[in-house]
Amino acid sequence: MRGAPVLWLFSLAGAPSAQLPDDDALAVQAVIQSAVARVAPSVVRVETFGGVRKAQEQGLASADGVQPERKKPDPRKKPDPDEHKAPDDKEKKKPSLGDLVTPGFLQTQGATTGLVLSADGWIVVSRFALAYDPSTILVTLADGRSFHAARKGEDTSRGLALVKIEAEGLPVAQLLPTTEVRVGQWVAVLGRTFGGAEPSVHVGIASAVGRIFGRAVQIDANCSPANYGGPAIDLDGRVLGVCAPLAANGRDAGADWYDSGIGFATTLADIAPLLERMQAGEVLHRGWLGVEFDGKFDGPGIRIGKVNPGSTAAGVGLKAKDILLSIDGVPVRHHFHVQMLVASRMAGDSVALEVKRGEETFPVTAFLNELPAAERGAQKKGRVDDPMPWEGGSPQGPDQGK
Repeated sequence: MRGAPVLWLFSLAGAPSAQLPDDDALAVQAVIQSAVARVAPSVVRVETFGGVRKAQEQGLASADGVQPERKKPDPRKKPDPDEHKAPDDKEKKKPSLGDLVTPGFLQTQGATTGLVLSADGWIVVSRFALAYDPSTILVTLADGRSFHAARKGEDTSRGLALVKIEAEGLPVAQLLPTTEVRVGQWVAVLGRTFGGAEPSVHVGIASAVGRIFGRAVQIDANCSPANYGGPAIDLDGRVLGVCAPLAANGRDAGADWYDSGIGFATTLADIAPLLERMQAGEVLHRGWLGVEFDGKFDGPGIRIGKVNPGSTAAGVGLKAKDILLSIDGVPVRHHFHVQMLVASRMAGDSVALEVKRGEETFPVTAFLNELPAAERGAQKKGRVDDPMPWEGGSPQGPDQGK
């Protein structure tokens, strides 16, 4: 019954002047409203209080109380003739308002959204909600009850965090298996930031799958701080994933694509073992092999140009000029392909490598390290050395191995 109006709507896609009959338009509206109603009871409001933003270089104390060193005057700089004039003689400048919040002070970050994962009080939120390490996390359920939440583990590669409230019998949404997500299917994103009995809703489509090294679905429904942590659902009210500010290059922060017209929903149905580790308080990171490649090598395989000290590669004895032929039985085609194969795994996972050294070919089993903090943070302006994760196809089809 629900399929007919949707197919009717698609049949009009090439006819801008066409109008939906009133009955069909109302039927589509009813489908979306019904899907929202199914999942709305499990969508919660999340507020944080306390926490400290890092001080900027404005003479203010930093979060740890250390006063930044003041810059010494430059002797080469010409003196300002107005420097010692009375204030009334100087040109009056309107003072800057500065940041919306004062660096180095306890603050709130504003409300955002979360999703109930279990009836006994496990709730998934975006890491964005906990960015300032809040001292208090307040969760308000759809029925109006409020609970203090305890912060648990995180997955930095997916932009997710878990919190726990002491509650029982909570409504839990149904998860859509990741293999059933289809490009072009309708998606609605729910948020519960603005209060009220009903969640906010934005509608779009799933525009790509297997994004962020296979961790997320790309959607064009509006994603913003208002619904980060909220579910992206299909027309049956099943959850495809949770909205999070992810970067297209797989780094932890994704503000570089904010308000670009697309967003990312981190998939949930395929990460049950990771959720268990997060419940135990672990902070998870994506895997890192620790090699850099020789771009002049034409194959087959990829020739290692450098092995980073202290990395997994160094620990298993890989050397410069070794040729990496395959990972877990998948022949590697180029360094983007290796990045996809390695970065789709988590720190601590094992990978089976086939390595060629001179005329000898031998197997190596390696347990991946955590991606270094310098590679996880937001990309610095002007850096272009991070390949996009869609280059080379899906993780199972095609790190700089990093």
